[in-house]
Amino acid sequence: MREMLAHAPAAIGYLAGADLRWEYANDLLAVLAGRANADELPGLTFRESMADPAWTGILELLENVRRTGMRCDGREFKIGLPDRTGRIEERYFDLAAQPVSNGLHQVIGIFVHAAEITRQVIGRSALEANEERLRLAQEAAHIGTWEWNPVENTRTLSAQLHRMFGTHATMTDQQIYKLWASRVHPSDWPRVRDGMIETERTGLQEFEYRYMHPQRGLRFYCTKGERMKGKSTYFGVVIDITRQKQREEVQHEKERELEESRGQLQAALTASQRLAAIVESSDDAIIAKDLDGTVTCWNPGAERMFGYREEEMIGQSISKVIPPEVLEDEDRIMAAVARGERTQHVETLRHHKNGEVIEVSLTVSPVREGNGRILGVASISRNITQSKRVERALHVSERLASVGRLAATIAHEINNPLEAVTNLIFLAQNCTAEQDIYEFLDQAQRELARVALLTKQTLGFYRENKGASPVTLGELVSPLVSVFSARARNKAIRIETEIRQNPTIYAIAGEIRQLFANLLNNSIDAVKDGGLIKIRLSATTERSGAQRAGVRLTVADTGTGIPKEAQDKLYEPFFTTKEDIGTGLGLWVTSSVIKKHKGSIRVRSSVTPGRSWTAFSVFLPLDGGQDERSALRSA
Repeated sequence: MREMLAHAPAAIGYLAGADLRWEYANDLLAVLAGRANADELPGLTFRESMADPAWTGILELLENVRRTGMRCDGREFKIGLPDRTGRIEERYFDLAAQPVSNGLHQVIGIFVHAAEITRQVIGRSALEANEERLRLAQEAAHIGTWEWNPVENTRTLSAQLHRMFGTHATMTDQQIYKLWASRVHPSDWPRVRDGMIETERTGLQEFEYRYMHPQRGLRFYCTKGERMKGKSTYFGVVIDITRQKQREEVQHEKERELEESRGQLQAALTASQRLAAIVESSDDAIIAKDLDGTVTCWNPGAERMFGYREEEMIGQSISKVIPPEVLEDEDRIMAAVARGERTQHVETLRHHKNGEVIEVSLTVSPVREGNGRILGVASISRNITQSKRVERALHVSERLASVGRLAATIAHEINNPLEAVTNLIFLAQNCTAEQDIYEFLDQAQRELARVALLTKQTLGFYRENKGASPVTLGELVSPLVSVFSARARNKAIRIETEIRQNPTIYAIAGEIRQLFANLLNNSIDAVKDGGLIKIRLSATTERSGAQRAGVRLTVADTGTGIPKEAQDKLYEPFFTTKEDIGTGLGLWVTSSVIKKHKGSIRVRSSVTPGRSWTAFSVFLPLDGGQDERSALRSA
């Protein structure tokens, strides 16, 4: 702060005590006092240091400020000072005296600010022609002062600082602070907040920030301050550095423009050659077309991918390689590009010249003129047919594996009711009482109904993969729990199911069954004999992002847990923690199902011996499947 005040374009000093002794003075104030440098003033009283009779009236004014605690502004005075040749000339100054109070509201000092106004007094007509320049110069020189007592949580702002902040002295400290904080630029607030916290630790304060003034717009301020010696009070200044920042920005902009011009000049020499080489050598299909869909560029990658030569496609409509069923998607993409939007990694279909359907990943961007007007469209198509086939094969593989595991479980589950049916029929055949025969046959019929239910559940799990439709999760979870109950009983595992709410979501029932079956099957594999599995189903709201309404399914177990280093790999294909029995595809398929339904999954786990556990939490939005109807139909 001292360094900043030393270079201020005004005489600035601080008088302390009842006898008004100088505690601080900058070089310009020393000149006014007729001293060689500012170091001669501290320790002297105002009366001792200011021998010129012109200061007599100022002394009376300062003593009145000390007695009353009232700030004094706009006191003009005249003093004779030597010019460069040694000749004494009259110069005019505008004096402001700001009392500084302690926590007891006693004046302990006076902050003196004297700005030279000679030109205003002796040359107002000349200054009127430069009024705007003078105004900017005055604003650039304005310094607002503040005083803060953190013990009493009181703040004192100078009138200039009130003007800089757009506040009023009649407002309370709390009102001033709230209004000021609301106008600090949101991006700068963390730095300002940390700077104020750091002030109490170090006793120093210095940071810059942007401020939205209600009349003057965005301003750049620099605040500096420090704790006063032997006191808990802080004193500081706020400087308007807007002009400086604007000049810096202009300079930086000029430098950037110069650098960009050089770069553009250099790039222009080789850009067309490099671009041509990239387009020609790319394995992807790079196509340019106008906003009507007429092809204007067709690279060799497009020839290889679609089978049409360049001369066959230039001037032709791109619809030549687009299947009719996805033409609507193309129209939506073109409409988005016409609005200046970029579309990335859209999976869609295209036709090869020989009639083969190709699956592609499409990225489309607008092509603009120098003035920003959109001229056409550039698209990059990547053939993903093979990768999608592999992905579907892996899904089928895991589905078959899941069905195999489920079939083995159901075989055990069906065996018990079949044995009961055999025994009941035997008893009925050898019974003479008609009523007992009916009762045995009725019991056999109930056991057969149980077998039929298990069979239906199994077939539904394997075969049901229709499009998305309204699904109640509880109706899918409860039957699957009963199917897996035999495996759980064999290991003495307790399964507790808690259905708090059971909302209806829009989803593919077969895929949701597979999702839950994978999670439950993994828990049974992980839990040792005598363990516990808890299943919870409830309505909820997404914890982040769009905060959509949906349902949360949680499967938690007391198994061996999953190490932290393995949790990030759980959803990768072929990664498994079950070395002998796992395929490594279950959670990968599960995450794919969740992604398709626009949901999310997270895992928490502990491997602490004796207290190990794992919990998978799945969130599915109520309308997640509805937004994906076209994707689900193609899948």
